[in-house]
Amino acid sequence: MVKKNWAFALSIALLSSSALLADQASNTKGEAAPMPMGVTSQPKGVITPPVAPRVTHGADVFVTADFIYWKARQDGLEYAASGVASSTFPTLASGLTIPSGHVKEPKFEFQPGFKIGLGILMDHDGWDLYANYTWLNPQQEKNEINLSSDTNATLVPLRSNGREQLGAVQLTESESWYKLNYNVIDLELGRNFFVSRYLTMRPHVGLKTAWLRQKFNMNEEISVDSLLTVPGTSESKQKQNTWGLGIRGGINTVYHFNRNWGIYGDLALSALWSCVKVKNHTEVASSGFAHDADVIRNRRGFHEVMPVLELGLGLEYMTWFYNENYMLSLQAGWEEQVWFNTNHFFDPQTHLSGNLTVQGFTFKVGFYF
Repeated sequence: MVKKNWAFALSIALLSSSALLADQASNTKGEAAPMPMGVTSQPKGVITPPVAPRVTHGADVFVTADFIYWKARQDGLEYAASGVASSTFPTLASGLTIPSGHVKEPKFEFQPGFKIGLGILMDHDGWDLYANYTWLNPQQEKNEINLSSDTNATLVPLRSNGREQLGAVQLTESESWYKLNYNVIDLELGRNFFVSRYLTMRPHVGLKTAWLRQKFNMNEEISVDSLLTVPGTSESKQKQNTWGLGIRGGINTVYHFNRNWGIYGDLALSALWSCVKVKNHTEVASSGFAHDADVIRNRRGFHEVMPVLELGLGLEYMTWFYNENYMLSLQAGWEEQVWFNTNHFFDPQTHLSGNLTVQGFTFKVGFYF
C-alpha cells in the first residue's frame, strides 16, 4: 500500500513538472525575442522606458533654440468706424441708405522672435528639469483711416477718450499705434517615456512667469465734438505693464512613423497671479483753447489671476548616435497661445476688453549631450 502511494505521488509530481515545463516552453515560443523600441532600445524590465539618450555620470545636459515667426493680437483695440449715421448724414429723415463702412484696429503683423532653453537629464527614472525663455517684440506700423480714403458718410471714434457723448463726436482722420514687449520664462519638471512602441509622452509640471508691456496710442482730427467749439485734435497715450507668476502643467506627445520621424502635439495650461499697472493720458487741442486741455490723466493698479492656454502641432525629426548617448531633435510646426482678459486699457464709456493671442510658425533645434 505504501509503495502504491509513493508511486502515485511520484506520478503526480512528474505530471505537474511536465505541464509547467510545457507551459513555459509555449510562452517562450509565443513571445518574440526582446526587440528594440520604435525609437530607441527598450531596457528590460522597464514598463515605460525613457526616450532620452542614455544618461552617464548621474546627469546630462541638453540645449534648445527656437526661431519663431508669430503674430501678436490684442483684442478690443478697435478705435474708429465709418459707415455710421450722424447729424450731418440723417438717414431717417432723408430716407437715404448709408454706404458700407469699415472698423479699424491697429495693424497686427507677423514678427520674428526667439526661444532659448537649457535642461538637465537625470539618471533618476529618466526625469528632466527644463527652463525656456521666449522673447517677442512686435512693433506695428501706424494704421489710419480718414474720410478721403474711406468714401462713406461719416467717421466716428469707437473709444470715447473721456469725451462726454460718444455719438456727438465726428472725425476727419484717426490713427493708432500698438507695441508689445513679450518676455516669458517656463520652468518644467517632466519625464519623456514610451506609452507604446511608437507613441511617447512627456507630462510636465512647473512654473510660468511673464513680463508683458503694452503701449496703445491714438491721434484723431476732430470735426464735431460737444467739448470743442471749433475743430481740433485729440491725442491719447496708454501703457499697460503686467507681471505674473503661476503654476503651469501640460503634456508633450509624439506619434512616430518610424525611428526618426513623427508628429508632435503639445498642450499646456497656466494660471498666473498677476500685477497689472495701467496709465492713461489723453488731451485735446483746439484753436479755441489757450492751451492743450487734459481730458484724462490717471493710473490704475490691481492684481488678478490670468489664465493662459498653449497649443502646438507639427512635425519632428529625431536621431541618436554614438551608441545612443547623444540625440538631435528638429521640430517645425504651428503654435498658438491665448492670454485671457489682458486688455485693461482705460475707457470711461465703452469698457472694451479682450484677450491677447500670439500664434505662428516655430522651428526648434535641440541637442542632448
